[in-house]
Amino acid sequence: MIVAICDDDSLCRDHLYGILNAYRTQHRVQMEIYHFDSGKALLDSPRRFDLIFLDYQMPGLNGMDAARTLRSRNMTCSIVFITSYPQFVLESFEVQPYRFLLKPAQQDQIHGLLNTFWEQQRKLAPIVVVQDGCQITIEAKDILYLEGSGKNCIIRTAEQTYTCSKTLAQAHALLPQHCFYRTHKSFVVNLYSIRSFDKENVTLINGEAARIGRNNLTEFRQIYAQFVKDYYIKV
Repeated sequence: MIVAICDDDSLCRDHLYGILNAYRTQHRVQMEIYHFDSGKALLDSPRRFDLIFLDYQMPGLNGMDAARTLRSRNMTCSIVFITSYPQFVLESFEVQPYRFLLKPAQQDQIHGLLNTFWEQQRKLAPIVVVQDGCQITIEAKDILYLEGSGKNCIIRTAEQTYTCSKTLAQAHALLPQHCFYRTHKSFVVNLYSIRSFDKENVTLINGEAARIGRNNLTEFRQIYAQFVKDYYIKV
């Protein structure tokens, strides 16, 4: 796992690094940890992070603007806002944060968060598709949505489109059921990748849209509300 800490306060960065390093040592997990003192420095990094601990209030580019830029680049990393300003929670729905933690972050909070994150990652097992004679491994967490195409289905990630020889229902059955939901007879959506939705469409973090069937709308609202409660916002 590759983790970023982005905070303009060196004491806060060091404090959080110590907590993460203690977890890494205690659980003997592979974890690369990188420090950034500004949103710009984070965005300038060529690395793709699995988890980002991001300060909300920073001079220049604040955490919210940095998160917006990450999402505009189709980055599907999990973002944990570390903040002294809990009132901005509603605004942050736009970038689908993984968690919120109030400063100063406590070790038991961080370790509990990491335990949950690891467990969720185990649920997001990769799938393998054969395309043009090549075997391609696709991380489930990178899939934004599936779209039915006759007897096949299209698998869409932030960067690539693949055609799978399985039907939409067969491909859906291979994916983690806690976060992949069939919104329409022709679409299965990764709930982690939703930016917003209305009565007819789900808008994903890459700006594309997937249909919501009229008969699916009520259940979808209930499923997504419970998903957000279980996996996203905890203040």
